[in-house]
Amino acid sequence: MELSIHKIGLTRNSAFSFVCNRCLSCCHLKKIQLNPYEIARMARNRGVSTTEFIGRYTDNAGTMLKFNDEDACIFLESEGCSVHPDRPLVCRLYPLARYVEFTGQESFSQVELEDDCQGELHENGTIEQYLETQGALPFMHAADRYLELLCLLMDIIKKREVESSITEAVIDTVRAVSTGEITRDDLSIVDMDRMVQYYCAEEGVTVPESIDEKMLLHIRAVKKWAA
Repeated sequence: MELSIHKIGLTRNSAFSFVCNRCLSCCHLKKIQLNPYEIARMARNRGVSTTEFIGRYTDNAGTMLKFNDEDACIFLESEGCSVHPDRPLVCRLYPLARYVEFTGQESFSQVELEDDCQGELHENGTIEQYLETQGALPFMHAADRYLELLCLLMDIIKKREVESSITEAVIDTVRAVSTGEITRDDLSIVDMDRMVQYYCAEEGVTVPESIDEKMLLHIRAVKKWAA
């Protein structure tokens, strides 16, 4: 389902507030793209590894959250979102969308509320305050780190003709990850737990408990794998 844009060019200082009345209409007919940090947060919430989470709860080998036959999020229950404390960034932002240029410049847009949405829009706050109340800031930080990683991997693709150490297999996998067209054989690049375990075993270090620390090691592991 495509959402119409209502306002563009917003910043963190723009006037905005939104009160969710739990009508759950926004939990249907969506495509929720995921990054490894979001997968790790929800996997911990479910008490499973990222490997198991990807296989059970995602499509396209970890790039998209599954929806059921009724076009509802797989985590939607009668009382609401069953992974709410660890829900993805896009769910935290609604009805906002965030854009980050390769230069790091950030902007926001406000989408039109869906016809069935019972939420209330106001201007008695700012986008910055809304982000804080939604717990979005650590998710935004993670999204930015993975955007930087994606830019690096895409740069590797561009340089493949002059960097003989980059094999076609690596190039194909990086391209597949960037487009979401990856197979089960390529899972390791988005599977934080498995990649961090391999990396820590090679480096002779202990796997950290913190997801934030795991994320940093995951990014380091992907860089090492690509190079």
